[in-house]
Amino acid sequence: MKKIEMIKSHQEFSEIIHRNQYQKNDCLSIYFRPTKYRFNHYGIAITKKIGNAVTRNKNKRRMRVIMDKYKNLLRTNFDYIIIMKENCNKYSFQELEKKYLNLIERIKYEK
Repeated sequence: MKKIEMIKSHQEFSEIIHRNQYQKNDCLSIYFRPTKYRFNHYGIAITKKIGNAVTRNKNKRRMRVIMDKYKNLLRTNFDYIIIMKENCNKYSFQELEKKYLNLIERIKYEK
C-alpha cells in the first residue's frame, strides 16, 4: 500500500467515523464515504486492548496485506477506515481474511 493512499490525520479519521456509513462484525468495523479523488484512501485504527505496541503493529501489518490483496474488490473513489477490535487477536490470518471479505461483500451492496 502506497503512502499516498493512507489516511493519517486525526481530523479525517474522526470525520469519516462519525458522519458516514459502516459495516461491522465481531472483530472489524469498516467505515466508508465517497471522496473527490480518483483513488481510494485507507486508514487502520486498532484498540490498545489488543496488546502492546508489537502486537498492534503485527495486526496492522496483517490487515495491510489483506487490504492490498483485495483492493480491486472495493468500490473506487471512496475513503475507508478499518477499526480492529480486541477479538481480531484470536483469529488466524486466514480467518481474518474471511471476515474482511465478508464485510467487503456487504459494502458492495450498500448504497
